[in-house]
Amino acid sequence: MITDYMWIDDNSQLEDLILSLKRDEALAFDSEFERVNTFYPKPALFQLQIDAEYYLIDMTKISNYAPLKILLNNIILHSGSEDLEILYNLNGQLPERIFDTQIAASLCGYGLHFSYQNIVKELFDVELSKAHSRSDWMKRPLSDEQIEYAIDDVVYLSEMKQILQDKLTQQGRMSWYDLLINQRKNAIVASNHITKTFINICKSKRFKPSQQKLVLALLKWREKVAIARDKPRTWILKNTDIIDIVIKKPQSEGAFIKDIGLYARFVKHNIKDLLGLYQLAEKYDEAQLPRFDKLSPEQGNAFNAMKQELAEKCEALNIPASLVINVSDLKSLAAAGKTLEEIELWRLINS
Repeated sequence: MITDYMWIDDNSQLEDLILSLKRDEALAFDSEFERVNTFYPKPALFQLQIDAEYYLIDMTKISNYAPLKILLNNIILHSGSEDLEILYNLNGQLPERIFDTQIAASLCGYGLHFSYQNIVKELFDVELSKAHSRSDWMKRPLSDEQIEYAIDDVVYLSEMKQILQDKLTQQGRMSWYDLLINQRKNAIVASNHITKTFINICKSKRFKPSQQKLVLALLKWREKVAIARDKPRTWILKNTDIIDIVIKKPQSEGAFIKDIGLYARFVKHNIKDLLGLYQLAEKYDEAQLPRFDKLSPEQGNAFNAMKQELAEKCEALNIPASLVINVSDLKSLAAAGKTLEEIELWRLINS
């Protein structure tokens, strides 16, 4: 167990750390957080490895996040979507340079969802515990076991980066990695949660366009309210509530309470907005609705041919086909009469 680390729990200590570094090398980074009763994840602990030194930043005590933009502008992490979302929420920007070992590993033949523990075992023959992944990271003081787990999450990242980066360079795949990490960054900045939920609901229920408009209006309203109140989306409206509202179209406080099952206090506070969404939805143009495509026989044939070509190419390269394009987006490509050549990564892997 590593016991030599610096615990940072006030703004001045964080600023002093940055001033002492005066460097631009990549540092290993991980975070522990809580996402139970809030819209945004609440950072609890940031773990850093800089050279051979370890730093644990108690984010429950830090109030000035601006220095983190400097400190965490060049980072190494594993499967970093949520970590990056936290950094973006804190300061409205992402690190300039990011090496995500999960993305790199997937391009080196380890599979798309190879865990940090599995890669450490594969590369270093070390077994890491998963016991504290669901700990209460907001509670203080942290236990010795939590601290050991937190530090372990960054111990191997720098060595891992070097190994994977060398593999990518030897195989001529660094440009593939650069493209994928930029796509990851763009996805964090431009969340597509509403679009994905809209498609899942409308496809599963086979809603007609007038109903789809109301689904979209309800999803947008839920997102706005959840962000404003910093509460989980499902605390505002569950997806099943949205489906019931679209089908039953309640017209009064009582109907929202009785027929949909919403809390009376919530309905009383939001009834004007909820009823107003009916009129708002009617004003939507069908062209505004996110597309989900039912393929014609010809389009279905094109989809299957592209899927087969994609699978064969990716199998030959030993990379997951979903890195290039997922099934849903491939269907949209077929529906639009386009080919795999529209996909930038496809062009790269064939160049």
